[in-house]
Amino acid sequence: MQPCPQIKVAENEAEFETLANRAGAMRALGYDHEELIDRAALRALLPAVADHCVGGLASMGDGYANPYRTTLAFKRKAQSLAVRFLEETRALDVSETGGGWRIETSRGTVFGQYLVNCGGAWAGAIAERLGEPVPVEAIAPMMIVTSHLPHFCEAVVGTTGRPLSFKQMPNGTVVIGGGRRGTPDMASERTELRFSELAKTARAAAEVFPITRQSRIVRAWAGIEGRMPDDIPVIGSSAKAERVVHAFGFSAHGFQLGPVVGGIVAELIVTGRTNMPIEPFRISRFAP
Repeated sequence: MQPCPQIKVAENEAEFETLANRAGAMRALGYDHEELIDRAALRALLPAVADHCVGGLASMGDGYANPYRTTLAFKRKAQSLAVRFLEETRALDVSETGGGWRIETSRGTVFGQYLVNCGGAWAGAIAERLGEPVPVEAIAPMMIVTSHLPHFCEAVVGTTGRPLSFKQMPNGTVVIGGGRRGTPDMASERTELRFSELAKTARAAAEVFPITRQSRIVRAWAGIEGRMPDDIPVIGSSAKAERVVHAFGFSAHGFQLGPVVGGIVAELIVTGRTNMPIEPFRISRFAP
């Protein structure tokens, strides 16, 4: 993990007021890790930010990690504990069998005592097969990587009024996202970039950090993720089937939720309950 602040930038007074309201709401809930910062404090943290930006909301004890390296480390640790992974294997059907579950896959049949439905954008098909249809939508958030630039940013940055996320890597490249979407193809598990939307992302980055106008786009991509209508994931035991736990629809909230959700799933399997307040995440909220 790379420790660094996370800063939400306000580009005008109305956005600054929005951030002030959020800071007040967070304090009312007992959280004080976010602090409102004025124009001078913003520039002290982000010297390259555009002149029109008026302030922001900063979480100084934050950071980021490389998703590939982090999840690969999780995988290797699991393998050391005898977990078996079947990669490039499509789950075709599930059915209850004596004391457990049968999963028909593209590489044969797999049996398990418990079934964890964590299939992302494809999890809706499993939920429907279990009698719990949900309106999960496949989305394809796009990302941009620029050429190398002199070091100018030591924070993960987002904007308040438009979709933009932004961080400079140690090698000088800049990773830019924010939620603008490409087109997913569920059958082929591939995505198509929408260059008109990528142009808006690049333009927003250049307007907030003018230094990025000196760079060029090296590559861009889009992944496939499941989004729920309320942007809240489905986490919890099945309301219809025994020995089934759902964990999907994370709606672009980031892979950092993985460890705590994994802990919740493990508790539900081992003890049948969890002390975490997951009632708002239950799949039954979509029941007719």
